[in-house]
Amino acid sequence: MAEARGPSRQPTVIGPRRSLLIRTIVTLLLALIVMTGLTILVIWLSIKPKRPVYFIKGGSINNYTLTKDHHLYASYNLVLMSINTNKKMHILYKKMDIKILFENVTVARGVIQSWHQHKREKKKFTLDLVSRNVELSREVSRHLELAKLSDQVVLDVELKSRLKSKLGIWKSRYYHMKVSCEHVVVQFSDSSKESHGSCSTSF
Repeated sequence: MAEARGPSRQPTVIGPRRSLLIRTIVTLLLALIVMTGLTILVIWLSIKPKRPVYFIKGGSINNYTLTKDHHLYASYNLVLMSINTNKKMHILYKKMDIKILFENVTVARGVIQSWHQHKREKKKFTLDLVSRNVELSREVSRHLELAKLSDQVVLDVELKSRLKSKLGIWKSRYYHMKVSCEHVVVQFSDSSKESHGSCSTSF
């Protein structure tokens, strides 16, 4: 006896017109992606964005006291210079965290609030930070006392911030920046010498 069967299904076949449409859409999307990438690259190369430049121009340590049980009290007055070397781009900063270190020990902290740096603008910051009852090891205390005898001390200054670039109405995403000012020579208040130090910037 013959078995009853339903109507057989035919495999779906993409017609030549539909296949051509799909290939055209894919080709246009790829071309758009490539053109967008090339446009961004051309703009980026024409702008030639540069990292901001930082350095310590001057400063001093005042009200210095180191107790017998190795607790440090002092105030630091540092002049920090920031230069936006870009000819076309502005820089928008979130707050900047500051640390002063002596022999890898953090002795003072501070903050610079959010700010906007115009193209080719030089900006000067006077940093007033304080060591208040900072406990040091016996060895670090001895090294600091020897530095006081020479009227100058070598410090490290670290800056951390989030910033983005601005060109016209276009703004980049926020990205992290770290500025390291190593071996900054800072004078004690009774010294006639000038404090100074260069910095490196990394993202």
